[in-house]
Amino acid sequence: MTDCEKHLVSSGGFGTEIESYLTQYLLVVLCAGIQQEIYKLSEERASVANDAALSAYVSASARRVLRSVGKDDIAKYVGMFGAENKAKLNSLINDSDVAVFNNAVSNRHEVAHKQGVQLTFRELKDAVFVAEKILSAIAQSLDMRGSLD
Repeated sequence: MTDCEKHLVSSGGFGTEIESYLTQYLLVVLCAGIQQEIYKLSEERASVANDAALSAYVSASARRVLRSVGKDDIAKYVGMFGAENKAKLNSLINDSDVAVFNNAVSNRHEVAHKQGVQLTFRELKDAVFVAEKILSAIAQSLDMRGSLD
């Protein structure tokens, strides 16, 4: 994201098709990265049991169950670890952050499955900030750690 922003600044590319292309690319990368991080958090949580078969099951199941990273999908997934985990996640994320995040995820789906979108680079940066907060909330709700390393 930093490299893309540097390019947009140095080339005067904000407001151009290049901004749109870079933003669309980064939306896809962002959502894939979030999904991978959630898988990793699930695997770390399963490793607490010190049971290789259980860890393998959680890893395989996570990839089958979590197919989208919209806030509702994430909450349902975390809820599979227990209702209290889902409640904790929901308590850690405010509605305005959910709106920013879900807008980015929705636009990612438009990029991947339909046509381009008009999300701005600034809106993407806001979504990345919120995504980091959501990942931290997931880690907390799974009783992993207070924040991501």
